[in-house]
Amino acid sequence: MELATKRNKSVTKTDLLALVKGQYSGDPAVLLDRVAQYLLQGVSDGLRTSLAKSGRELFASDAAREAVAASLGKMLLDDGANRPVSEAKTLPVSRLSPEEVLKRFGMSKSTLYRGDHTKFYSVVPLGMQNGRAYPAWQFVGDVPSLLPKVLETLNRKSRIQVNTFFVSEQDALNELSPAEVLAGLQFEDRAALAPEQSRMLSLPETVRLDKVIALAALEVADPD
Repeated sequence: MELATKRNKSVTKTDLLALVKGQYSGDPAVLLDRVAQYLLQGVSDGLRTSLAKSGRELFASDAAREAVAASLGKMLLDDGANRPVSEAKTLPVSRLSPEEVLKRFGMSKSTLYRGDHTKFYSVVPLGMQNGRAYPAWQFVGDVPSLLPKVLETLNRKSRIQVNTFFVSEQDALNELSPAEVLAGLQFEDRAALAPEQSRMLSLPETVRLDKVIALAALEVADPD
């Protein structure tokens, strides 16, 4: 039994090293879930004598495991779509499947679906009548920390309306889209920026966020 345990630890370390180097061939979400379960089991066993039964059950819960797995993903995974804004050049126009989001960012499926329309948003995949696809721009740089504040304002809008709002050019934003202003970056398929557009994207983050939220509030107030 002890030999098997040591072997499992070794495999975990090897897999984690491969994951950090971007060489892991398996599903990162599954690996992080397994590591989280291992860590929580160790904590639970270590505190068994000093915690009540309810405390041990908390450490062994699915919610605790998912939280640890998500934290591990943020700490270990460094994907190009999650680079700081200062390193990114443009915003991607592609869309990610749920599986691609899970693989890139190491979150659990339940975390992804619970966060839909509050932390990020999805659209119906092209050519389909249902399903989910996630516009990739919302995972770039600091957008994940800013987007929930805008989505809170847009919470009564459908996901089609939300996506249309973010990617449509607006007169109030010098013909930039709210997505571009929020991120401080132009979409990769935009030919060129006018001087006033460059100045808009160079504004401080808080100013850009306020502009997008104000525009979102007008969108919600519009009866159409």
